[in-house]
Amino acid sequence: MKINNHHARAASLGCALAMLSASAAAMAGNVTYTVDAAGWGLFGTPTVSGDTLLFAPAGFSASQTSAPLGKTATINITVTAAPGYSLNGFSLSESGGYTLFGGSAYATGSFKAVDIEGTTGNQIPVSFSGVLDGGTWNAHATIALPATGWGGTDGEVSSVTLTLSNLLYASGNASIWKEGVSITSHVTAVPEADTYAMLLAGLGLVGFMARRRARHTA
Repeated sequence: MKINNHHARAASLGCALAMLSASAAAMAGNVTYTVDAAGWGLFGTPTVSGDTLLFAPAGFSASQTSAPLGKTATINITVTAAPGYSLNGFSLSESGGYTLFGGSAYATGSFKAVDIEGTTGNQIPVSFSGVLDGGTWNAHATIALPATGWGGTDGEVSSVTLTLSNLLYASGNASIWKEGVSITSHVTAVPEADTYAMLLAGLGLVGFMARRRARHTA
């Protein structure tokens, strides 16, 4: 499933969330998210707002009454920047709730970016853990793409695959569940070829005028 975001449509769509199906697309922002519908699983159906992909998990929980006590899920997402933009990083936020009447509960996960334009050996994995506080928990992770070495021959990173894996665990008289997941892509505008040409022409003109001035003052 593709979730397309194009800057030209942002004004008309605003920040409203659009519910997506395997054949529907919401357009706003500067990236396209591609998610295999078969892989949604416990993450639930995705929605999109600007450059942020959102999930509202249903049934992603673990408790003393479930078997096994831990619940795991993994989802793969391909992110592609719109023409004129390159990817430079990603932010992940997760939230949920828990109950503890003895026993223990925790939420952990991993967030990984894989270069699919250059070499898939370029990977950036980060791990994260939920912080439990007063019946709710939150987790955050960020990935910053390197300035060089990714993106194939042109050095511009226009497409990356993200892998998000989660584990919820509860034992004893405890339970924990996931309520929300958001992934935001950060992009940078890339000057068009004619812009580079104009810049080079301008630098050449400046150099020519400097040399001419130097000859006249010599």
